Amino acid sequence: MWGEFCYNKSMAYQDFYNDFKKEITRDALFLYGAEDFLMEWAVDQIIERYVDESARSLDVQFLDGDTCSAADIMGAARAFSMFSDKRVVIVRNFLPARKKATDVDGDALCEFCENPGGQCVIVFLIESKYSGDITAYGKKLMKACGAYEFARLDKAALQGFINKRVKSAGKMLGSREMNYLIDISGYYNKESEYTLSQLDSDLQKITNACVDDNITNDIIDELLVGKEDKYVFNLIDAMMAGNKGKAMELAETIIREDDGALAVLALLTKQLEIMYDALELERAGISIPQMAKMTGINEFRMKKAYQAARTFRPARLKQLLTNAYNIDRDIKTGELDKDLAFELLIVGI
Repeated sequence: MWGEFCYNKSMAYQDFYNDFKKEITRDALFLYGAEDFLMEWAVDQIIERYVDESARSLDVQFLDGDTCSAADIMGAARAFSMFSDKRVVIVRNFLPARKKATDVDGDALCEFCENPGGQCVIVFLIESKYSGDITAYGKKLMKACGAYEFARLDKAALQGFINKRVKSAGKMLGSREMNYLIDISGYYNKESEYTLSQLDSDLQKITNACVDDNITNDIIDELLVGKEDKYVFNLIDAMMAGNKGKAMELAETIIREDDGALAVLALLTKQLEIMYDALELERAGISIPQMAKMTGINEFRMKKAYQAARTFRPARLKQLLTNAYNIDRDIKTGELDKDLAFELLIVGI
């Protein structure tokens, strides 16, 4: 499954893939990292290899890491398999491994994991939300097991992941559309919470919604860019092109059809802030990818903001921001109707 896109041998998930394929993974494993999707895949592969499908209700045991003890884990691992090559015991988010806790059998568990006996595979799985919290004991347990970090995919591997799903759905995705999809997703943004699980779900939506064989940027926009965000980008594009008629037409559509003036006004104000920041950071010699990393803003949004900002002087952007803040204040104090205020801001820009 993963051989088609696992290219970066420095990544620990690739180490797992290679070791598992060669059947040299250990009988006690410690999985952690940013990608829960990859860890769940690894668990599925382990179960599929060692446990007969008809016996999984008996020979696969899931233990709650919040409540189970080291003695519980060792007891489960010592039980004999009923109908399979090996039993598989999965311990999810073992508490002592991610939070300071005392377990009288903790050291005994580490010793046990160095040689579990060959009749069971123990898998300690630390979900991404806890992977930054691994304790000193957790690190000791990692050393006793075979530890693999399932980090974010590099670009080549991510493209392979996307292409596999697109092709299996009978669709095609060009290189420009691929880069556009990755940019919009924000997968590589600093502290991004967008993971392979979400990408897998979004790709299903995109391939199901795509009538033709080729996936276009319009389809990606429709499904991955929020309606209000899309209005903001279109508004700014129209205004930067000097197309006042198109800008007002979009403004009237937002007011009439979606009653979204407040939401779009907030997003438009945020985009003006990003535009102003982009000009300031450019003066400091900072590139767009660096801007995105420093600010934690989606690189796609930063690019759009930077391109629009280049048509303004910083003083003009500062004035527009002041106007936006004043309009927001006037709406909240009841001095201006929200729809009228929205139109006034568009006209002012």
